[in-house]
This record gives sequence, structure tokens and C-alpha cells, in this order.
Amino acid sequence: MDWNDVRYFVATYRAGSLTGAARILGVSVQTVGRRIDALEAAIGSTLFVRHSGGYTATPDAEALMLEAERVEEAVAGFRARASGRAETIEGAVRLAAPETITTHLLLPALRPMLSQYPALQLEIITGIARVGIARGEADLALRLVPPDHGALTVRRVGTMTHGLYARAGSVTDLASARLVGWTSDHDLPASRWLHRLTGRSADIRFNHLESHRAAIAAGIGVGILPCFLNSGLSRLPCSMVMEEPLWLVGHAAAEMSKRVRVVYDEIATIITAHAAHLTGRDENP
Repeated sequence: MDWNDVRYFVATYRAGSLTGAARILGVSVQTVGRRIDALEAAIGSTLFVRHSGGYTATPDAEALMLEAERVEEAVAGFRARASGRAETIEGAVRLAAPETITTHLLLPALRPMLSQYPALQLEIITGIARVGIARGEADLALRLVPPDHGALTVRRVGTMTHGLYARAGSVTDLASARLVGWTSDHDLPASRWLHRLTGRSADIRFNHLESHRAAIAAGIGVGILPCFLNSGLSRLPCSMVMEEPLWLVGHAAAEMSKRVRVVYDEIATIITAHAAHLTGRDENP
């Protein structure tokens, strides 16, 4: 068996299709298909059920995936320990973080650290999809949900409060106002909060938080936003407390390199410094 074929298997398992796996790996669909066929032939087992909608994993694939993730975690841990032996603060650190927090809070505050360590490189991955620290997909992650497995350093660095917002002068009666929310494929707390508050689903739906804010700021409707996005908007009275913890996740402390530790500490400091903004305590009454 060619162990490199396992990499193609993992990508196909996670993407659910050859096309998605090819995009992840930067190869052709045909190459992924040949690799999967070769792996199935080598182990004498069918790993995927092929159908028009994609590739569905079989029980054998589920078992193999568990083993493949253990290998990923072992390799990621080795890399972290190896890089931890470096004395200088240089090289790349990969951070996964929500896009709005990155844009509005992190980026405006990162210049002092980057000026202090000119050889430090920073790669920031934004988006809703979870990025695996234990699998080596990132060095650090700022998350709303803590990981449930892996030898990781997990620290609660803050709390993000949400509020019900509208443009000043727009319709704010929840029974008649248009509601701004997430698309149906995003089962997020904000969607559930909005439904609990109003008893109905959003009328205008987006898959991007900045679009929510733009729609509310334009007077199109009322919606739920993190309080740090409140500039120029009016916060409506709300009977619910809508909060989410912010978790900073990295490799176990003993395996964290010095350059990763520098970024880890800086991100924690920035989030702590914005505590009042994140919770809405700095809003005008």
C-alpha cells in the first residue's frame, strides 16, 4: 500500500466528493479517483459508495479515518515539538479566527507585535468552517466552541455578547419588521435566538456576517449582531441574554513553539483589551 494514498482518502472523506478533494490537494479529479481506487484495491475494501451527489463513506472508511486522524495528530505534534526547539522568533504562524473579529479587532492591533518581530510571518484563515489544530491545519484558533479532544492548550479569553439591532428611525416592531438572519444551511446560535425572540425565521438571509450588518445599517431589517459591530446602529430592548465564549486554542504548552507562543499571548492580550467592546458595555445608554 502507498501511504500517500491515505492523504487522498482523507481529503475525499472530508470533502465528500472527488472534486472537493482535488481542490483541497491541488490535483486533478482523475488523480484523486485513481488514488482512491488504488487504496481500495490494496486493502481489499470499499471505502466509498459512489453516487451522483458525491462519495459517501462506508463503515470501513469511518474506521480508517479514525486511524488517519491519529497519524495526523502525531505528525502535527512532532512538528510542533521540533519547531519549539528554535530559539529565534521567525517563520510562519497559522491562525484560524472569525473574519469579523479578525477585521475589526485583531488586524488594527497587530502592528506592534509584527514590528517587534520582523521575521515573523502570519497566515490568518477566516470563515465559519472549523479548522483542526490537532490535525495540523493551523497553529492557533480563536473559536466560539472549545475542542472536545486532542492534547491542546485551551483558554477562555473573553465573552462575545450579541444584541438586537436596527438602523435609527427604521421599523423596530418585531411583529412587522423584516428580519435579517443566516441562510438555512448555517445552524448558528444567532438563528436560534432570532427565532426564539420573534417566533419566525428571517426574511432576508445571508451567509456572511458583514452582509447582516450592511443590511441592518441600510434599514432593510432588524437582526442580531455581535455588540462590537454596533457602530451607527440602535440596540433594541431584548429579554434574552445572548452571549458566546471566546476560546483560544493551540497545541499543548510543552509542544508550542516560541513564535506560536508569542502570537498566542498577543491574541489573548488583544481580546482582553477589547472586553468592553465585545460585551457591549461601552455602548451609549
